[in-house]
Amino acid sequence: MITKKPDGWYNGKNGPFVSHVRALNAINENINEKREKGLVIAIDYHDTYEADPKLWDCIINLFWLRKDEVICISRNHKGDKQEIYDTIGKVIGKKNVYITNGEGKQEWCKQNNVKVDIWIDDNPQHITEHE
Repeated sequence: MITKKPDGWYNGKNGPFVSHVRALNAINENINEKREKGLVIAIDYHDTYEADPKLWDCIINLFWLRKDEVICISRNHKGDKQEIYDTIGKVIGKKNVYITNGEGKQEWCKQNNVKVDIWIDDNPQHITEHE
């Protein structure tokens, strides 16, 4: 049995949950929030974007609605970059794809004046460690 709580949440057999309508309203409020400046979001390619490209394309569109900039940073070696350009590069633009050639992503960005506010990576150690 599902019961509705006064705060808009519901209780079901698997625990509390929020209605889809309430969740969508919250998303709309956040998207429509006036922001002076967006964030720079760095998404890893291997085992992150490539794990579910359709999902990440939707998320990237939400970032853009909030005026965020999306870039892709991969430690992959330059010889293997075409797959990255042909997938996420077609979504965010080839100029927003960066390949560090095995260098730690954070240090590479610092050396190349690439600002990142939020990192999304399945292996966070790749942000700071060299290959």
